[in-house]
Amino acid sequence: MEGQTTKGESLTIRCIYMLLALYERPRTVAELEAYLQEKGLAQVSRRSLQRNLEDLEGHFGLYREEREAANAADVWNLAQQDFEKLLELEDPVALALVIAEQQLKQLGPMTVFAPVQSLFERAREQLASRNTTASLWLKRVKVSAASHRLVGPELASEQSQRLLDVALRQVAIRLHYHPHQGDPAQVIRATALAVFYRGAVAYLIVRDHSNDRVRQLPFSRISEVREVVTEDARVGDFDLDTYAASGALAYRFGDPFRLEAVVFNSIRREIEDAPLGEDQELLELADQPHCRLLRVTVPYTLNLVQWLLARAAYLKIIGPDDFRNKFQEELRRALKNFESEELCVPAERNFGS
Repeated sequence: MEGQTTKGESLTIRCIYMLLALYERPRTVAELEAYLQEKGLAQVSRRSLQRNLEDLEGHFGLYREEREAANAADVWNLAQQDFEKLLELEDPVALALVIAEQQLKQLGPMTVFAPVQSLFERAREQLASRNTTASLWLKRVKVSAASHRLVGPELASEQSQRLLDVALRQVAIRLHYHPHQGDPAQVIRATALAVFYRGAVAYLIVRDHSNDRVRQLPFSRISEVREVVTEDARVGDFDLDTYAASGALAYRFGDPFRLEAVVFNSIRREIEDAPLGEDQELLELADQPHCRLLRVTVPYTLNLVQWLLARAAYLKIIGPDDFRNKFQEELRRALKNFESEELCVPAERNFGS
C-alpha cells in the first residue's frame, strides 16, 4: 500500500532512534520504550526491543554495562568515539570548520555560534588525530587577522542578551551609560535600533530621545538597560543597511578619492598582489628606481589613514591637496607630542572635521 511503512523500514527507523537515544546517555529497555513513544513510533514489546539491541550489540559502539546486581535491568550504552565514526567529517570539511572558527573569533560574536560549538570541537579533535594533508595544513599554516584588532571586553552574558533583545524588538529604553570606566552613569532615554560588532566589540545603536541623534554605545559601557513601556519607540526611517552604506560604521571621513603617492619598495611589495583598490597603478620613476608612483581610488576611512600613518616613513603623499595637507598636519601633531613634555591634545579634529 502506497505510503505505508514496511516492517523492515520500521525496524530500521526504530534502531536509529535507539542509537541516537543512547548517544545522549545510557538507558534501560524501559527508558528506550518511553523514548520511542515520545518520538511517535509504533509501539513494540520490550522483548522485541531487547532482541533488537542484542542484534546490534558489538556494532556502532553499542554494549551492555555490567550489572550491579543479578536481577538488575540491562543498561545499554554507546562508546561515543566508535559511534561518532558514523558521523565523521571529510578532512577538508573539518579543516574549513576549524579555520572558520579561528576567523570568527577575530570578528565576533562567538555567542551566535554556540549551537555549533560541538561541531567545531569535533572537527579539531578529528584533525588532531590524523596525519592527512588537511591536518598538516592546520599544523603548518597560520591564519591571522590582516591588522590589529581589539580584544573583546568581558561582558555579562545576561546583560548582553538583554541589549541584543531590545535592539531586535526596537523598543524604547532607559539605559545607564558610562563615557569612561569609573565615570558616573549618564541616564539616556532612547530607542534601541540595532547592534553591530566592530571586530569583537559590540555596540548598541540607539536614537537618543533628547536630540533625535543616532548614537553607537559600546555594550561594555552600559551598566543597566530597561524597557520603557510608557514611551513610544522612535524608529523613524532608520534602516541598518542604509546606515552602514553611509559609512557610519566604518569611521568614514568622506567620499572615496584618488590617492597619489610615491612609495618605497617595501610598500610596493605589500600592495602589488594585495592592492589598495581595483584601479591601482604602480608606475616606474626614472629618478627613483627603488620607488613607485602609486595611483589608486581608496575609501576615505580611519582604516586607510591608520594604514598610511603606519608606513609614513616609506611613502610621500602627493595628492589630492586637501588629503595631503591633513596627512601632513597629523604627522606634525604626532611629532609635537614627542617633542613636548606633556601630551598636546588638538582643540579640533584633523580628519573628519
